[in-house]
Amino acid sequence: MTAPIPGSPQPDRNRRDSGAPDTRTWPLRCRFDMAPPRHFIYPGLLLLLAEQPRHGYQLVDGWLRLGFGPVSRPSVYRALGDLEADGLLESWFAEPTAGSPRHVYALSAAGRERLDKWMSIVTSEMDALADFVKRFDSIAEAPETPGP
Repeated sequence: MTAPIPGSPQPDRNRRDSGAPDTRTWPLRCRFDMAPPRHFIYPGLLLLLAEQPRHGYQLVDGWLRLGFGPVSRPSVYRALGDLEADGLLESWFAEPTAGSPRHVYALSAAGRERLDKWMSIVTSEMDALADFVKRFDSIAEAPETPGP
């Protein structure tokens, strides 16, 4: 458990919510930060490589254009190593136009099969999320019911 910030209001765990706005400033247990789903980098990289073979640094840029927020270069290279070790990628060194040779990655046949499987999961999750949004919309539009 994270310690409260000194001088910040402390929660009264025995008191029910008064309906007043939440002004707590200590670290909360239930944080809903915007972040891509855990391990989503794998299908994201496979999708980018299905579009075209790329260098690692091009994959970082491509990931940003997918709209899932920033990703560190080391995370991309670690994920590429994992995907290649699983036989989902092929790689080679491209002849440099200047400087040192670049490592190029491409999707293997096994990688395409895995991407197809991941996409069936993503599609299923999209359906569940659409239902979730519909349920939220139905309560957001309904008048509030008084509590006990």
